[in-house]
Amino acid sequence: MSSRNENTEKKIIIVGAGIAAIAAARELYKGHDHHFDLKILEASHRAGGRVLSTVTDGIPVDLGATFIHGTTNENVIYELAKQFGQVSGSGDWRPMWNESTMSVMLTNGELVPNETVIECWDKFLTLADEGQAVLDSETPLWANQYNDMYTFLAAEYPTLLGKDSCTMEVLKSHYYRGLFKCLIKFQAVVEGDTECRSTAIQGKFYDLPGIRDYRFGSGYSFGCFVKKLLEDLPKDTILYGREVVSINTESNPTTVKCKNGDQFEADHVIVTIPLGVLKRRCLDENLISNESPLFVPPLPVEKLKAIRELGFGCMGKMTLKFDQEITTKCKFNPLLILWRQEDEDDPIIKQKFPWATEFVQLERIYNSNLYETWMDASMITSIENASDDEIAGAFSYILGKMFQHPVPKPVGVYRHGWSSDPLFYGAYTADLAGVDTSACISTLEQPLYDNRLLFAGEATSVDFYSTIHGAYWTGIREASRIKQTM
Repeated sequence: MSSRNENTEKKIIIVGAGIAAIAAARELYKGHDHHFDLKILEASHRAGGRVLSTVTDGIPVDLGATFIHGTTNENVIYELAKQFGQVSGSGDWRPMWNESTMSVMLTNGELVPNETVIECWDKFLTLADEGQAVLDSETPLWANQYNDMYTFLAAEYPTLLGKDSCTMEVLKSHYYRGLFKCLIKFQAVVEGDTECRSTAIQGKFYDLPGIRDYRFGSGYSFGCFVKKLLEDLPKDTILYGREVVSINTESNPTTVKCKNGDQFEADHVIVTIPLGVLKRRCLDENLISNESPLFVPPLPVEKLKAIRELGFGCMGKMTLKFDQEITTKCKFNPLLILWRQEDEDDPIIKQKFPWATEFVQLERIYNSNLYETWMDASMITSIENASDDEIAGAFSYILGKMFQHPVPKPVGVYRHGWSSDPLFYGAYTADLAGVDTSACISTLEQPLYDNRLLFAGEATSVDFYSTIHGAYWTGIREASRIKQTM
């Protein structure tokens, strides 16, 4: 029992200043007489967490979270963005698979018909969705046949293409290998995995209605969105440069210690740090020499088991700035790159930038000289560790070889190493084969010690893990728990 007077102003600490933390703070201040002391402790010197944006040539560029997943009033992020005037309708959406503007090219410059690729892509998505939906079926066709998403798609996709006269010839084509690699890598980016080789076939992720991957309107970004969210918080709510190294619940109130020596007492602590950091700071096998666990005492065994088993995926995103528009014999937006084996074996590529064969797409941002690309977890560490000059040289070489003429060299490379950043160690929660993701998340989200220690963030959202709206809702959820005690 606490010896503190029940009428004493409650002290609330939120660890991390990402979307879940901001949502929790907004919820606590909403419609309340504010008889509490609230501080958000953020290790870095910015808010937003996995939201990170920059501006170049007057154009906002998202280096982290990019899409609003679901254009519906069920999506709190979409609704807030509408209130902020940062989305204006379907015109903000830029579809990836636009037959009129897309170009599909082998790495030797040979074009592949757009309509054929779009037909193949539609079948690929149908199959992937079918595989992930079997838990809702009375007869799970794939449940006992395949161990992972890659094995499932590699086996069933050719069969599906072969049933349609429009696509059966693709199976015999010299570009099928490159096409399958391109499609599987797009799916792997979504899953946060390496070519879906560890991805569970049967996921329980819930898609909201509307457009699945919706961008902010022209001139806006997730960074702009976070800035608007922060306007509703009192000044100095967030304390920057406060990396939390210890959360001690042995006594009441809880003691939170920071790396810089600051120490705080709290009646409630909401932990919103990424799953990757929980894995690093809570599991004995991941602690480095002379490093203490984050929680004192350690978290209960069942919660540690959930942290250990849950997948935390990796992926990469990069924006390149060229000094002028890339020109070629065909207009492209996007450009899909189908790798030939002989080009993957190119001695220059193998010697200088073997990781460059992971790039399968390039998309122009609006009508600027900025081009965006995504990578799955394959060799992501090597890509993150590559210098800007190495990245620029790789694209110049690959595109020049494809287009068969010199291309402008990138003059700017904009990215963030999410997998190597010690404040993240990855991108977002991922479905792993053999893991009951929902059960693990349900365990992780449960508060401890009569709501003295609470957990929020996308990794604690059973239905919407890996999304910004999932993270936001968990912040509201935990704030609501605390408000019930006031």
